[in-house]
Formats: sequence, structure tokens, C-alpha cells
Amino acid sequence: MITRDHWPAIGLGISQIVGYGTLMYAYAILLPHMAEDLGLSLSGVFGILSLGLFFGGMLSPVAGKLVDRFGGRWVMTLGSVVAAGSVMSLGHVQTTTGLLIAILLAEGAGMFVLYNVAFASVARLDLSLPPQTSISIITLFGGVASTIFWPLTLALYTAMGWQSTWTVLGIALLLICTPIHFFTLRGAETLPGSPPKSPRPNWPELTGAMRRQGMLWMVISFVCSGYIMGAVMTLWVTNVQDIGHSAAMAALAGAVIGPFKTVGRFFEMLVSRNMYPRVTYALSLGLMLAGFAVLLVVGFTLPGLMLAAALYGMGDGIKTIARGTLPLALFGAKGYGTRLGWISFVQMGINASAPFAFAWITQSFGGWWSFMVMALCLCGAIATFRLIPDPRLEAAATPDQSPAL
Repeated sequence: MITRDHWPAIGLGISQIVGYGTLMYAYAILLPHMAEDLGLSLSGVFGILSLGLFFGGMLSPVAGKLVDRFGGRWVMTLGSVVAAGSVMSLGHVQTTTGLLIAILLAEGAGMFVLYNVAFASVARLDLSLPPQTSISIITLFGGVASTIFWPLTLALYTAMGWQSTWTVLGIALLLICTPIHFFTLRGAETLPGSPPKSPRPNWPELTGAMRRQGMLWMVISFVCSGYIMGAVMTLWVTNVQDIGHSAAMAALAGAVIGPFKTVGRFFEMLVSRNMYPRVTYALSLGLMLAGFAVLLVVGFTLPGLMLAAALYGMGDGIKTIARGTLPLALFGAKGYGTRLGWISFVQMGINASAPFAFAWITQSFGGWWSFMVMALCLCGAIATFRLIPDPRLEAAATPDQSPAL
């Protein structure tokens, strides 16, 4: 049953559809056409996007710290205003420098309105729902961003060109996201400087040396599992064509990924009351790796391709939830926004190079080998995940220190 406490997560979920659609997915459709008109190569224009992603990662800790200090209402409201203006400015660029400045502004502002800040913002609200449930609801909506905005952006570009398309997308971001952030996040919050509610009262945190070890291996695992995201977004069609499918079939299979992200998140939401985030993350990695295994073995067939896309989509959808809930479970609620910001800074700083690295592999060795290296990245994520200490086991192993009677 939907209660009043569900509305902040539902509102943020809707804003994530528009936010990711305008600030991430629209680039795949519009940047190649912008490159032609601005006299840039495809690698050059995506190189500018990589710089924007890196710059956004640098600002992510700032956004998280502001949410920890002041709550998310004004951070996300003002962030959506700046992001909307930056998206609209992309429709007016005429030089490479102008494009660079507009993308830097857009991706920098994006760090104040996308998932990490949304997770931290809803965790600060004084709600009856545990943060894990709210995070699951937010990502449930966000999974359809690509399914909606790839065809929508293409239709707008076909009708009016990239200049007007950016303007329309920016106006949509302003009119939809700004009021959502202002009104849905106006509820009571925990006091500045005090932690929001923990995900579960019986989930112990890591302590001492285990805490540092857990952070190290968790971040490395997040980097390995996240490194392939940008490559899949930009090279899926190219690689699938390279293993023997038409562009139409490759695009169709790519469209399957988005809805199955939502399927995975809906499944996680149904079982999240009994699922520890460490298990959630392991499930996501297993599904993603299974998708690549199917793709590498029988991906040359249409059923194999579709099954691979579905498995990968489910795993990637669940991984987004785990990216927010695992740090909360392992390290607690205090400083949660700042912690997510620093994790995002490291992850985005490294992962910005992924489109170029995998494009080189595709050009040099072919799409099959590019997918193989993506699968190896997931193997690395699984290997490092296994090194993350489980605080439940640590707590169980701690002897009772109470004095004997």
C-alpha cells in the first residue's frame, strides 16, 4: 500500500528518469550529429564527454557533503535549475570550447540531482520507510530512462535538429524536476550533523581495520563492475553488429536492457526486507556475468542475444540499488552522503576512460573480444567483492564481554 512516506521516493524516481534521460542518455543520440556540425571526430566529442564525467566526479563529494549538512531539498532544487540551464545551453554551442564548457556545467550540475544525491536526500528524511526501501523505489523508476529517452530524443532530433532538441530537453528538466525536488523533499529531516536512520537496527557496521579493508575492496569492486557501464552504453550496437547481427537487431536487444533493469529492481524491492545488501550486490554481479557468458557463447543467435540483454539488464538494475545500500549497511548512516560522493569521485574518475579503452579493443580485436574483456572486469568485481568483510560474521565472532556473575 502506498502511503505518504512513499511519495518522496516516487517523486525522486520520476526525476531520475528525466535527469538520466537528459544528462546521460541523450548524448548517445545527439553527440555524433553535433560532432559532424562542429567539425569534431567521434572520439573527440566523446572525449569531451569523458572530461565532463570526470569533472562531475570531482564535484560529487561536495554534493554529498552539502546533503549531509543541509538536507537534499535545496541542493537538488538548485541543482536541477543549473542542470536545466546547462542542457539548454548545449543547443547554442558553436565551437569546441563552447561544447566543453556546456558539458562541464551539465555534468557538474548532474552530480547534484542524480542517484547518489537522491539516495542521500531520501535517507535524511524522517520517514517510516527504511532507506533501503526508498532507494529501491527510486531506482525502480530510473531503469526506464533509456527506454523512454533514446527513442524520444531520436524523434525530437528527426523533427527539429539537435539545437532545438537540447532546448526542449532542458525545459522538460526544469519544469518536471525542479518542482518535484522542491515539494517532495520538504518533509521533516534529521537535524544537521546527526545521522539519518540506519537501514536495519540489527545490521552491525564494520569497525577498526575491517572498516578500512571493507572500504578499499568495496570501492575496487564498484570500479570493476562500473567500468563496463559506459562501454555498454556507447558500444553495445557496434559490438553486437560485429558478432553478426544487423544494426536493427542490436538496437532492439539494447532496448531490452532498460525494461529488465526495472524487472530486476522490482524483484529486489519485493525481497529487500529479507535481503542483506551484500547478497543483493552478489546477485547483481552474478546476473551480469551470466548475461555476458550467454552473449559470448550463443550471442550470435537472436534468442541468445535477447537472453543476454535481459540477464545483463536485471543485474545492472539491481547493482544500482546495491551501490546505494551496501555502503549504508557496511559503514552506517553517519556521513552517508559524503561517503557516496567520495566513492563516486573515485569510480567516475577511473571509469571515464572506459568508452575509449573498449573502443580501442573493438577496433583492434573485434566486438567479441571487447565483450570478453567486459566479462573479465566483472570477474574482477566478484573476486574483490569476496574480500569485503561481512560485519555480521565479525559481530557473531566477537565474544561476549559482559562480566561473569
